[in-house]
Amino acid sequence: MDTAMSARPRVRTAAALACLAVLAPAMMTAGCGSSRPGAAVPASAIPSLAAIARRAAKANDDPVPAQVTVVLTTHQKALTSATPGDTVPGTGGVRVYLLTMVGRFTAGGASIPSGATAPTGRYLSIVVDAKTFRVMDLGLSHRPPPVSPASLGPLTYLTGHRP
Repeated sequence: MDTAMSARPRVRTAAALACLAVLAPAMMTAGCGSSRPGAAVPASAIPSLAAIARRAAKANDDPVPAQVTVVLTTHQKALTSATPGDTVPGTGGVRVYLLTMVGRFTAGGASIPSGATAPTGRYLSIVVDAKTFRVMDLGLSHRPPPVSPASLGPLTYLTGHRP
């Protein structure tokens, strides 16, 4: 009888561990897990990031970009993709979301010399602080980012996912 009683807690513990192993990835995707750089983008962040992407796309003359992705990374790594060559001292380890959009963008709100045309590009990158959701940096280019956002962590497709 003592043997049966002592085996029950082990069975429950094993069952609980098996359940946790199955649920942990889903919890992390839902925003219940880690938000460390390189981790999946928490589901709880998606609505805010999608709203930022929609506003930026509309403000840059392409309200329906062909593709929008987001990755959780560090500010330093995001800059290598969004605005190559830029650095912001003291923010290298700050967690950020890097939004990358593919479309036909015109930066109508950019500060340009009198008589110049507004910058255009096919790739719009936006760096967003992961805590405050404040936009930190923007990049616009005719070429794909020199550092692929996919190399910075797992991508989440907000639109245009093509497996």
